[in-house]
Amino acid sequence: MAQGSRTVREAQQALKDKGYDPGPIDGINGPQTEAAVRRYQEKESINADGRLGPKTLDSLGVKQAPARTEFSEAGENVKNSYSKGGKEIGQGAKEMGTDLKHGHVIEGAKDIGKGVGKGAVHIGAGTGHAVKHAAKGATNAVTGDKAAKSTNQ
Repeated sequence: MAQGSRTVREAQQALKDKGYDPGPIDGINGPQTEAAVRRYQEKESINADGRLGPKTLDSLGVKQAPARTEFSEAGENVKNSYSKGGKEIGQGAKEMGTDLKHGHVIEGAKDIGKGVGKGAVHIGAGTGHAVKHAAKGATNAVTGDKAAKSTNQ
């Protein structure tokens, strides 16, 4: 994604301020910057592609993302977290079935409990991220409307 050197420089400074070393603050989106972006994205549950896209720039506070970007991210958060959570619950149920088959009722109960617990963690975290993005999208939509109205007056 092509970025102006000013935007890249601002992103590099924001990354550095947040403890991610992008290399020199030079406005060049090179390998060190991409690696820092990727680490930041992983921590913030943003698709870790190493690119300075709208979601990443918004999260860094460099450039406000369009509301639709935030709403889209909220949907991705829910989809991914429910998928991971469902897999964890399914794994716990599978292990429980194996334990019950061999007469280990208590171990089976522990396995399903672990699966549900791990699944709930994924679902809860994803839902939290989704709410954060939905709220930010609503804010961006309102802020954008106000900015447009004040420019037209």
